[in-house]
Amino acid sequence: MKCSTKRIIETFPKFKSKLKAYENILLVEEAMKGLTDVEAVFLKLAWFFEAPEQESFNIGLLYHHLENDWLELALELVTQFFQEDTYLIQKPTHSILRETPDDYFNQKQFADFLSEHGLNYDKRKLNVYYSRGKIPKADVELAGTPYWSKSTVETYCEQEKKRTKKE
Repeated sequence: MKCSTKRIIETFPKFKSKLKAYENILLVEEAMKGLTDVEAVFLKLAWFFEAPEQESFNIGLLYHHLENDWLELALELVTQFFQEDTYLIQKPTHSILRETPDDYFNQKQFADFLSEHGLNYDKRKLNVYYSRGKIPKADVELAGTPYWSKSTVETYCEQEKKRTKKE
């Protein structure tokens, strides 16, 4: 299951049993029964994510049936799909940040995360490493402040733990 599909299933758990319905036209009709417009859009999006070579997705559905948080979630999922599930966007140049960017860390939060996971880091050390190119490039920069995605921070933390074990 694709990462983007997992997020849809987390939001709509009842879709888990409907995930393979796209394989049979009769199952598609059955799977769509009783769904709201929003649910139907996300189920079709999940089908596309799981089988993009077979299933098409009409982006007009986003325009006609989603708004506010639902639309933002759908756009995030589409971005995640093309960046992480297909790797068609290999070097992303932008990121969508929501009002509460819990999945992004500034330098202090990055250093705190590393310290909490047993590595000897503080903001100053992280800043020096960043300036020397020893930590990953920031995933996004806002007003001159670098931010790293949670997955980047976690990956770096695991790599550092392995590296320090070898020493």
